[in-house]
Amino acid sequence: MGRVVLLLLLLLLVGLSFERSREVIVDTARPALVPAYRWMTLQQMNQIVNDLEAHQETRGPLPAGGREFDEWLDRRYPQPSSREDAWGTRYQLQVTGDGFRVVSAGSDRRFGTDADLVRQGRRVVRR
Repeated sequence: MGRVVLLLLLLLLVGLSFERSREVIVDTARPALVPAYRWMTLQQMNQIVNDLEAHQETRGPLPAGGREFDEWLDRRYPQPSSREDAWGTRYQLQVTGDGFRVVSAGSDRRFGTDADLVRQGRRVVRR
């Protein structure tokens, strides 16, 4: 059984080394990867929400969004992959009256569509 798995992995690696077969393999595997990408992204977003809530308690107000949020992500997460969803799009921050949302563009890589993933957080009032 172990040899069969090893042989399949070897064949997959060989197939990925050729451009035409790589496209076919990736396109074939894409539907199976979406749930895994979604799960990984949601876990990462949960961590960002937790870190933003902790930031408010210890350092002050939320980043304003846009460039300020990008700078916060850059300082907080040194690994570039930690600042992006599983599809390679940077997260966005939307601040609301009593909370905030961390948003991923999702599998279509476009914000404002049904593919978006959203995690809610609460605004913390320091006393």
